[in-house]
Amino acid sequence: MPAHPLDGTTICALSTPPGRGGVAVVRISGPSAWSVVDGLCNGRLSDCQPGRAALRTLYDGALPLDEALLLPFRGPRSFTGEDIVECHIHGSPYIAQRLMECLVDAGCRPALPGEFTQRAFLHGKRDLAQAEAIGDLIDADHAGAHRLALQQLGGGFSDEINAFRQALIEYTALMELELDFGEEDVEFADRDGYRSHVTGLLERIAQLLDGFTTGRAIAEGVPVAILGAPNRGKSTLLNALLREDRAIVSDTPGTTRDTLEETLTLEGIRFRFIDTAGLRETADDIEAEGIRRAWSKAAGARFILYLLDARDLTNADDRLRAEKEVQEAAERLHEAAAERGEPTGAMIVLINKTDLTPAPEKWCPPAAEEALAISAEERLGLNALEVRLGRDYRSALAEDRILVTNLRHREALQRTREALQRALDGLNAGLSGDLLAVDHREALEQLGRITGAVTPDDLLDHIFGNFCIGK
Repeated sequence: MPAHPLDGTTICALSTPPGRGGVAVVRISGPSAWSVVDGLCNGRLSDCQPGRAALRTLYDGALPLDEALLLPFRGPRSFTGEDIVECHIHGSPYIAQRLMECLVDAGCRPALPGEFTQRAFLHGKRDLAQAEAIGDLIDADHAGAHRLALQQLGGGFSDEINAFRQALIEYTALMELELDFGEEDVEFADRDGYRSHVTGLLERIAQLLDGFTTGRAIAEGVPVAILGAPNRGKSTLLNALLREDRAIVSDTPGTTRDTLEETLTLEGIRFRFIDTAGLRETADDIEAEGIRRAWSKAAGARFILYLLDARDLTNADDRLRAEKEVQEAAERLHEAAAERGEPTGAMIVLINKTDLTPAPEKWCPPAAEEALAISAEERLGLNALEVRLGRDYRSALAEDRILVTNLRHREALQRTREALQRALDGLNAGLSGDLLAVDHREALEQLGRITGAVTPDDLLDHIFGNFCIGK
């Protein structure tokens, strides 16, 4: 059985990536942190002031191991809420490994993944949503994900969830108080005020859930599918956006047999561009499978870039055929997205090869959100496309909206909404306060799971087990 984070032991871990480097950091936390490190520097840590760095020599028995910069902290004024010492040593793999061995010999145990952050949560230094944000912050590899993780770490989302819970606790207490006076037929909870409050709460939860798709896309990368018939320039477009040749370009139809996915960061927002097989009827089993995958990938994309060839749009009949083609594609995507339980992405028609033939003016298929004229070969019109792709996401970040990005949080909010809707329906049906309180308690439990007010052990093990060791 894994050790419990608050079992009274002192833990240690290498908190920087293993390998050779300028500096490595070994972190020690627990009741014996100071005394253990004090023994390794021959009693010269005891005179250090908490929160102030001290240069000391660490010893391996009688022999010096390294000259280290020590950062000691006394609990509860530390990251974990316990006594902590951080040893900033030279980045030699041997020194780091030998220091860890000396710490274990002195009575420490190696930390489990995420155990430092878990101790911070259990000591009330961070709530559960903020603790998860630390993991997201470490994993952030572009500006959008970094911004969202910092926002959650700052506590704005937790504050809102706690406000929800506090209001529900007050109403639940009043309703349960009515049970003590059941024979007197009294109502302590204002039903009209309750109805108004729960309705407003449901609206706010709906807003948070609606923002999940946006928040998740920013955190993981906005998926953008490139669709269209063969030889319309899909692979050329991908190469032009990436500014390098990643997809094979050929005049031979069916060259692209499978989806090709590449990432690109535009003004702090990461996009996942998906080049797909050309859409056409084919007897080739391999190409047909590629086309099936193209529709599947596009059904889960936030944007669908549907390519048309400007040379095929020179007269009214051509444009009618193109409108029908785009309409059929939009209907197929809508059906596929509905099967996945996801919204259909925005379809943007790209009229390509305008360096050869001008695009029709002010023309856009009714099924598309808009049409942009481009030349992927000459990189014409791509700036306007990039601006359009990033517009909504940059706006969401600029507004500093609370965007839910965690699947666990979304599930808890969905269950909260279901419980509150049952309570509201029960109120309108004239149910008694004791029955309404059952749904209230369910809503409270689900909200508590987000911040950690309700924390089953298996939930904590799952969350912190995904952290890196040393954090």
